[in-house]
Order: sequence, then structure tokens, then C-alpha cells
Amino acid sequence: MPHLLMSNAFFALGKGRRRGPLRFKQGGQHILVSSPRAIATIWDADILIWATSAMVAARRCGAPVPAVLQGKRHEILGFSGRHVSGGYYERLPDSLERLSHTRVVLSRTPWTEEQDAGPWIEDWRIAAGYVQIRLAPWLRDAILAPRAVLALDPAYFTLTSGLERLLYLVARRHAGRQPGGWIFEVAHLHRKTATTQTLTAFMAFLRRLARSHRLPGYRIELSGGNWPERVRMRPVIDGSVDNSVDIPVDNFMAARLSLRESTPIALENDR
Repeated sequence: MPHLLMSNAFFALGKGRRRGPLRFKQGGQHILVSSPRAIATIWDADILIWATSAMVAARRCGAPVPAVLQGKRHEILGFSGRHVSGGYYERLPDSLERLSHTRVVLSRTPWTEEQDAGPWIEDWRIAAGYVQIRLAPWLRDAILAPRAVLALDPAYFTLTSGLERLLYLVARRHAGRQPGGWIFEVAHLHRKTATTQTLTAFMAFLRRLARSHRLPGYRIELSGGNWPERVRMRPVIDGSVDNSVDIPVDNFMAARLSLRESTPIALENDR
């Protein structure tokens, strides 16, 4: 996934219909995510991960990266390890619609209503069992930029909580493979996630996550009541983790096979 999208809540974290916009500042950029309908969810983003992996795999093979990406419905849905059923086929157009109607503004200045916003997907269609997707130019450029994509552990797709998924992405982006990991003030991390939970409920969520070790490849460690409360995201550095993140993806079929074998996808840059 492009690391640009792994530091903040670019997607709704619940499976319900979120209509309110997401606003945050990342570095020197002001970011606004909105939709006239419902904001794309972090599960909808699995389609973008498939698209990213397909583009990176094509480039690794020396093939031209097509302007329009095409895949069978069961390939796109099965890429994330889902057991593909009729219900998923029926919901796929809804996901594509949310991705095409969700608008993203990246600006060096605070947001205004007049600023141009780009969707995740510029156009899509489903015909004869195939899905054709044209990514927005800004997203395509972000994916193809040098050293712009980070591998994801396939176990990411097994996470059933949108907040857990986002915290994994934050850990992957910031902690990477640094032995010391990365430390956030809990209040700052709470703002980054744009969760609707109160800060107290968010702290309780982090404590449960620290006990359960549910984040693939990372451990959550809390500062134990010191003020301000801090959380460390530390990678689990062992042979299995190191080996998994070093296996390249050569083509789309290899990406799908590596997913089944618990190796990472969309490998372009690793820290």
C-alpha cells in the first residue's frame, strides 16, 4: 500500500455508512476526505491494495502498467483471503461506488470548499465477470513513485476491526522494522485514527490490543500510567518475520499464491 495512506484515517473504520468528512493535517499537508454519499471504508480499500499489488507486479516484470486494471471478480475478492460467495459479488459494486464517490483533497493550505478533490477510482465497470478499474491519476502517481509502497502482512486481512486495521497500517508505516519501534502520545494517536471512541475508551481498546497481540508482526506497549500516556509500537523481529518481508512479488498470480502462503504482498519498499 502507498505509505501516504498509512498514517491517518483515509477511510471510514466502520462498515456502516459514514457521511461526515475526515479532516486532518499530515506533515505540511491538509487532508480532507468526503463524499456526497458514504465515505469508502477500510474494507473497500482492499480493492486499492489489489490494484497496487497488480501495478507493482507488472512493473517488476518489466511490463507496462496499464491505465485500466482488469481482473476477474473472484480474483479481486479472493486476493484478500476472503471466502468468495454470492454476497461478496453483490456487494462489490457498492464498494466500487464508494471508492469512486469519495473525494480526497491534499493541500498545503487549509481546506476550502472551492478546492479540487480527486476520487480513489476515476471509473469502473463490471462485464462478463471481469472488473475494470481506472485509478485516479493522483493515486496512480502516488503508487508508482519511487519507494512509495510498503508490504503488508497477509494476516492484515484477517483483522475484523477497522480500528485494528488502521493501527496495523500506522505501525507498519512508522515502526517498520526498527528494533525500537515508534512511540506516540496516546492522545495524538487517538486524533490520527479519527475514531468515534472517547479517549478513555480508546485507551481501554489499546490495553486489550496489548494483551491480545492481535496486530500482525507488532506488539503494543503502554507506558503504564505515566503522563502523558504513551504507546510504543514495536516490530516482532525474528526469522519468520524477516524472511516473509524479503520475498518479492513477481506477478499478480505470484502475489495471490504468496498471500495463501502467508508472505507479504505489494512489496516495493521495506524499512
